[in-house]
Amino acid sequence: MYRQRGACDMKLWEYSGKRIKITSTNGRVFTGIADFYTSALDNPDEVESLSIWQDDTDALIEFAKNRITHIEIIPAIASVAVKAV
Repeated sequence: MYRQRGACDMKLWEYSGKRIKITSTNGRVFTGIADFYTSALDNPDEVESLSIWQDDTDALIEFAKNRITHIEIIPAIASVAVKAV
């Protein structure tokens, strides 16, 4: 059900549009929706990156591939529809 990847076999473009959990090299864990992938050719640092909308702050954060130790797809948060009476 869940897909996990270590740093060596990450294909960051596969996570775009998915809800993910990223563990950074300093041990911090971030969850959110992966918004977009940037290739190494398009990045000034020449390192692939993935940007996510962080769940708890709704901030857009970019993670360079060399700063990610673990990445995992997690279930989407269920939305609840409220019907007006």
